[in-house]
Amino acid sequence: MAQRQDDIFVITTPGLEQICRQELASIGIECPVPVAGGVAFRGGLRDLYLANLQLRTASRVLVRCGNFSARDFPTLYRRLVRLPWGRFIKPGTECEVRVSCHRSRLSHTGRVAETTQEAIRKALGAPAGVAGAAQKIYLRIEDDNCLVSLDSSGELLHRRGYRVANVAAPLRENLAAACLLMLGYTGSQPLIDAMTGSGTFAIEAALIALRRAPGAGRNFAFMNWPKYRQGLWQQLLLQARQQERGGLAAAISAVDSNPQAVAAAGQNLQAAGLAGQVQLDCQPFQELVAPEEPGLLICNPPYGERLGSNAGLQALYHDLGRVYGRTFGHWQGALVCPENDLVRATGIPFVSQLQFSNGGIRVSLLKKP
Repeated sequence: MAQRQDDIFVITTPGLEQICRQELASIGIECPVPVAGGVAFRGGLRDLYLANLQLRTASRVLVRCGNFSARDFPTLYRRLVRLPWGRFIKPGTECEVRVSCHRSRLSHTGRVAETTQEAIRKALGAPAGVAGAAQKIYLRIEDDNCLVSLDSSGELLHRRGYRVANVAAPLRENLAAACLLMLGYTGSQPLIDAMTGSGTFAIEAALIALRRAPGAGRNFAFMNWPKYRQGLWQQLLLQARQQERGGLAAAISAVDSNPQAVAAAGQNLQAAGLAGQVQLDCQPFQELVAPEEPGLLICNPPYGERLGSNAGLQALYHDLGRVYGRTFGHWQGALVCPENDLVRATGIPFVSQLQFSNGGIRVSLLKKP
């Protein structure tokens, strides 16, 4: 019997769709199609599990379980009842329904959510949900067309589980990974994270270099589904561990002038199982000395919109220009920050490689030419 195929949608931060598509193709997913806000493909349980296990740039992985038109609540209820809820939800499971409505007669999101809850209870023949981790269900109604999706991930995928200590304005794990992948980083060249903060660039670089699956140490929503195949999941975990490298092929260094940031990065490295793999130093980036072997110098510097005004930051960006342009002139260099006057203060004509939102601020991955 042929394996059942579902329409699957991987949610990404807008701007990361092409990188996520490349990730999906690299793990054997056939015909992934990038669209605004994510990547769509058809696949079975193995593909669904693999996407959650291996993707570094994704936010969630959804399964499309229904797509129909409805102009009134009785029709909405009847069509929701017919959906295959039993494939994804055990009777009595608590469900969290999130609704968005655009240009639809069904504009009351609260009533749509209640109708969905009632339909699920009717379909499963179960009373109200029990306490525990809720199964997230997404309904998007646009022009009276209803698209129903179930979340297979649970916690957002960027929450790898290693961030136990934070500093101000951290970069999300999936955004750091996307920048590294966009720059072609594989771990074969040295890397220095010049303003490491909580260590995200250095940790994501080490995970890439060691070929560690980002989802290997966490649980997912699909593990609570009625047809969860634990044997398949364990097989995929085993295969992922067999592909790991025992050590780094090139050095990774995490540097920060703030002792609190260095301490936080150290705790996160420990939680990620990378203590001893990444060199951690407390020193200003201005004092860095470039090794002869070329590599990648990267950082997410402070910018006025994030931590205050631009006053005082001009000198910092001027120093970045000196370090990137002279000290590390033979190295690849990249910054993650808004494209503004501060970047121009570096004196380097950085080229934008990627744009995305970080903490509500539009930033770019800027590469040294």
